[in-house]
Amino acid sequence: MKVYVKTILLFLVVLSAVDLYPQDPDHRLFEKEVGFKILKTNNDTDYDGFLAVKNRLAEPGEISEKTSPNDFYWIRLDLGDHVSKVGKDDSFYLRFNSFDHATIYLESQNRIVPKKIGKFDKNSESIQVDHSYYDSFLKLRRHNLPDDGYITLKARRITFREDVQNWSFTISNTSPNTFVTQQDFEDQVPYYFFTGLCFIMCFTTLSFYFFIKKSEFLWYSIYIVVTFVYVCGLNFGIYDFVFNNHYISYWVSQSFLFVDNIVYLFFFASFLQSKKEYPFVHFLVQVLAVLNVIILLCIGVLFALGDTIGFIFITQNAYALLNFTALLGLAYLMYVGKDPLAYVMALATSAYCAAPLVRTFYSTPEDGLLLDGLYYIIIGCSIEMVIFSFGLFYKIHLEFRENLMLQQRALFEKTRALRAQINPHFIFNSLSAIQHLVSVKKIESALKYLSKFSRLTRNVLESSMDINILLAEEIKMLEDYLSLELLRFDNSFSYTITTDEGLDPEEIEIPSMILQPFVENALIHGLLPKKSGTKQLDISFGKDNNHLICTVDDTGVGRLAAKERLHIYQNEKKSRGLEVTKLRLQSLGEGKDSITIVDKYDDNNQPMGTKVIVRIPLKIL
Repeated sequence: MKVYVKTILLFLVVLSAVDLYPQDPDHRLFEKEVGFKILKTNNDTDYDGFLAVKNRLAEPGEISEKTSPNDFYWIRLDLGDHVSKVGKDDSFYLRFNSFDHATIYLESQNRIVPKKIGKFDKNSESIQVDHSYYDSFLKLRRHNLPDDGYITLKARRITFREDVQNWSFTISNTSPNTFVTQQDFEDQVPYYFFTGLCFIMCFTTLSFYFFIKKSEFLWYSIYIVVTFVYVCGLNFGIYDFVFNNHYISYWVSQSFLFVDNIVYLFFFASFLQSKKEYPFVHFLVQVLAVLNVIILLCIGVLFALGDTIGFIFITQNAYALLNFTALLGLAYLMYVGKDPLAYVMALATSAYCAAPLVRTFYSTPEDGLLLDGLYYIIIGCSIEMVIFSFGLFYKIHLEFRENLMLQQRALFEKTRALRAQINPHFIFNSLSAIQHLVSVKKIESALKYLSKFSRLTRNVLESSMDINILLAEEIKMLEDYLSLELLRFDNSFSYTITTDEGLDPEEIEIPSMILQPFVENALIHGLLPKKSGTKQLDISFGKDNNHLICTVDDTGVGRLAAKERLHIYQNEKKSRGLEVTKLRLQSLGEGKDSITIVDKYDDNNQPMGTKVIVRIPLKIL
């Protein structure tokens, strides 16, 4: 594959070095600028009327005032002997400024025939030069030239004012659209770069909108699309494709920046929440939005009236007024900004507002419509998008942080609710134990049990105020609970609680009462139903990497036998302790592996009890 690529590249290099016309000298590129004279008139005279006053033609340098939409300009081109140098072909090409309305007078069948070549003229025979806003060309034939060697044009400029010294006319033997020069390619690079940037930003913000459902991201996506159409619409032929009319395309293209402003203002207010956070800035945003709407309405009226002079006045002055006002508002926002988001938005919007001002200030005399100055808009909007991308990710960070805090708060409330389900259950069983002792006339045991129960209840209620407690406190409550159960069941079982030497119970936090349901389950369903043999309960705490390993090991009847066998305590409660504890462990981010239950069997496959292993994330103070 690499060999093929290298071969193609080498072929292109060699091809670019070959002379395109090496054999026939008559086909070498010829290009020559043609001199001309101008006559300005205030009325639309015909060709015969011009011939009567053609002696008043003047050199371009003699006309000092700029063009006016009300004036007509007769232009007489002196081809001289230039046509003979074009070559042997009968045809040649005339390149000239793209006039809004223009007529060229050529000879046909021994009479002068007018042909429309203006950009806004219907059935215009001129062709726009590729990658140029202000140049057109026309294909001519030798036999269409008058005998005196002069070509006459009547032109009118209605879209902007310019110096006639900027006009130029060139004849050549090759169509201007035949080749794409390196300069043409370099001129297009910013537009393709901007197109890619717009696509990335539009796709990103639309994705955020569909995921987060925040209106500001939708507004920014619309702003990106409108900005792309405004900047690249003429260059990529979008306006002509939609309207198929150069005149309408001109009005729409020059008005689209105001549409862009309105969309951006909606985005700005929504993203910054200016109505709530910055009332004065929000008021200024509303004023600017209303002004842009009024300007668009005025442009619509002027279009209906065909008043290009008024349109030129509005577009030239409105850009500066609106953007200068916006920059003052952004300076105020920088002064009163409450968070980094305000500063990011102020900087990004400043780049967006400053671009049209820089474009106007640095525009050249030849760039009457400021179209060549679109590079400044590309730079300003690109800077705005880059800065906004930081603001975008910062806002996403705030959104996720807020959601995380809400989730943590919900987790805290859920954990409290889960503990609240354990505590009444534990208290109910303890009171049941007191009731049982009183019913069998064991008053002394009942009093001891009641004393321990009051202390245990106080500790449980105090611990319920916090999600976590020290391991030492958890061990103390388990000891109180088991000692109470020993009193209740006449010391019918024994227990041990051990911790590994490497653990300090005073420095480790665990969820409060996390093991009590497993201990209770081992007693009620494992040890108490056992008729004979040792009834031993061992509770141990160890460490495995970043987890605390809690083990509850009993020598009871096993889970299978517990399900099949009834006893007098089994109908006294409906326990939800294990279910609630599993939910609590899941809320800590632990999966199903957090609880492991091992059924123990002897060599004869007889049950020897149950071991429960609980893994808790280790939290050291």
